[in-house]
Amino acid sequence: MRALLWCVGLVLVAGGCGTGSAPPDPRAGKMVYWDRETQTPIVDNVSTQSPVFHPVTGRPTLVPAGYCAKCQKWYPLPPIEIRERNPKAALCPKSDDLLTLDGPWPETP
Repeated sequence: MRALLWCVGLVLVAGGCGTGSAPPDPRAGKMVYWDRETQTPIVDNVSTQSPVFHPVTGRPTLVPAGYCAKCQKWYPLPPIEIRERNPKAALCPKSDDLLTLDGPWPETP
């Protein structure tokens, strides 16, 4: 009986039960920024600096963006230092709902 259980376990492991690789996430390493120059959201690579250099213009005009589910729009977020000191700094300027990093990504050219 023990040998049978051992064989069944070995077959399950060797058979690759659940080992299929998932396709890579197209959003990995990307985030939504707010372009202060054009006043529009844009998707670009995650960066630790702020403001971030725009991939087309090369100017430092991108700041992190937050999404308001009620307005269904992206807005610029204040720097993290300000949001940590004042949680109300991350509220939507129109609806007073909390801005989040989750939302439908804007179309990028």
